[in-house]
Amino acid sequence: MGGIVVGPSGFGLFEVDATINFFAVIGLVFLMFMAGLESRLSSAKGIKRQLVLTPIFIGVFPTLIGIWITLAFGYSWTTAVLVGIVFMSSSISLLLPQFQAQKIIASDLGRVIIGSIIIVDAFSLLFLAIFLQYVGDGIVPVTILMYLILAGVVAAMLWFAPKMRWLAFAEDYPEQQDLYEKELRFIILVLVGFVVFFELAGLHAIIAAFFAGLVLSGTIKSHLTKAKLHAIGYGFFIPVFFVVLGATIDVSIFVGETRAILLTASITGGLILSKFFGGVLAGKIGGFTNEESVFLGTSTIPQLSTVLAVAFLGFGEGILDNNLLASIVALVIITAIVTPIIINILGRNLTSQQVVIKEALEPEKTLSKKPEVVKTDETK
Repeated sequence: MGGIVVGPSGFGLFEVDATINFFAVIGLVFLMFMAGLESRLSSAKGIKRQLVLTPIFIGVFPTLIGIWITLAFGYSWTTAVLVGIVFMSSSISLLLPQFQAQKIIASDLGRVIIGSIIIVDAFSLLFLAIFLQYVGDGIVPVTILMYLILAGVVAAMLWFAPKMRWLAFAEDYPEQQDLYEKELRFIILVLVGFVVFFELAGLHAIIAAFFAGLVLSGTIKSHLTKAKLHAIGYGFFIPVFFVVLGATIDVSIFVGETRAILLTASITGGLILSKFFGGVLAGKIGGFTNEESVFLGTSTIPQLSTVLAVAFLGFGEGILDNNLLASIVALVIITAIVTPIIINILGRNLTSQQVVIKEALEPEKTLSKKPEVVKTDETK
């Protein structure tokens, strides 16, 4: 919003030049890195079936809806596929604080939601990489081989990264102050290494940044190090990206333009409905209750980092026009503000119901529990 106000569509206080755009790209990389860092990989024990079903319903179904809506407004198949990739992803960063506060994060429902969103986000970025390669130089056997090699590198790093903490991470004093920022330098080195390696393979930096964060998500234990990363990312670079994104939006398209307003309503409504009903259906098939299925469907709606990254990239490549960019940003603003409030209400109701059910299932244990006798001078 700040970018819209100070940009060409508002007071015109500045225009995006090469220097500002450079900082915005770094902010975009940090945004995806922090998204990967917050995507903690948890155990799939006991929920493997749900982790197969749920990503299909919350990923494939919304993608088809996004493609259909874009084609209905007269856009090309290339643009429609990119919008479909936008519809595929969800935001994990908006859910974790809610889940932790309501103690849902360790339950089967929380693990299914978080695991499914991580899987869908990873596949959306993989499809984005294939899509950009297709519209660029085309898919050749060498490209497929390179993707297989990159997948092997990421898998190896996921296994090896936690085992090389001794290289840079303080084991005995994880919160110890380090004058030379040994841990932070190591993390930045891994991030830059991933970006360079992936870009040499023809993949975009945001894809490398996400997987770098995913690799390090189980390795960084120090709260002090995480605070430093948040200060660098969310304190400077990421806000610059958001300002530049706002400055590139022409809000005049909504003034007297029925088609732009209808497109925004269709994009927003299509994503919300497809994500919600896809999640509810996945929850019912996965054996969850009606309340848990509704909570699952609602939790897949909010959008943030991945959607903005893909939209910004698509606009820069000329695949998305200003109408679609403005519609997607409006979608992010609406879902990122409204959905967490609804999730908070549903989560509280779900938690209270689980407490009531637990007490109802264990009446004998509750009744047979002997009251604690406090001995006082009088009872003695």
